[in-house]
Amino acid sequence: MVNEHKTYELAVESRTPEKQASRKMAHEGLVPGVVYGHNVPAESIQVTQRELDRVYLRSGSNSLVDLRIGGTSARKVFIHDVQRDPRTHNIRHVDFLVVNLREEITSTVPLTITGESPIVAANVGLLLTLLDHVQVRALPMDLPSVIEVDITGLDEIGKTIHVSDLDIPGNVTLLTPEDEAVAKVVDLPVAEVVEEPEAVEGAEEGADTTEGGAGEGAAEGESGSDGNS
Repeated sequence: MVNEHKTYELAVESRTPEKQASRKMAHEGLVPGVVYGHNVPAESIQVTQRELDRVYLRSGSNSLVDLRIGGTSARKVFIHDVQRDPRTHNIRHVDFLVVNLREEITSTVPLTITGESPIVAANVGLLLTLLDHVQVRALPMDLPSVIEVDITGLDEIGKTIHVSDLDIPGNVTLLTPEDEAVAKVVDLPVAEVVEEPEAVEGAEEGADTTEGGAGEGAAEGESGSDGNS
């Protein structure tokens, strides 16, 4: 289980929505965005691509960020949503959600596999990952960034880890049904053997016989014709 309370810092600048076209901003290394949430009006901002990438790579969507707009005091936010360019995969728009640290929020927490299954390591079984996230409810400061799934206990074919087996902090409420399967070990797939079709005996001989028979019949016909004449 990972439940760090680390906060990251990010400085952004206010902007007017019509100030620059998104394509021009991207060319200048800037990403447009918006800040909204608890007790604040929505505000358009811009942030450098480099700084946003640096922070988002470490914080993800479940770690608090101290966001400073210009020279104002920091606001506790989550990087709530990012939109990426399908060609370059660069972030082209970002949403920052201002939160009330005293109010619980509902969020999706990613699962990460840790350890090693003995039966998978021995190349006897195959690990199937059936769930990559769970939904939880918690105070912003208590929200886990990720939840670890230890698979070292998967030592037999058919063994399964369910949501109920996850190590969830006591101050976090799990909303995903506990009977959902997270990971299991199954038999290795059996390679399908493709059999070569058997050759039909006498096929070539039959073809030769037919050809020969036609030749002989033709010869006899010609002989009979000579006899009548």
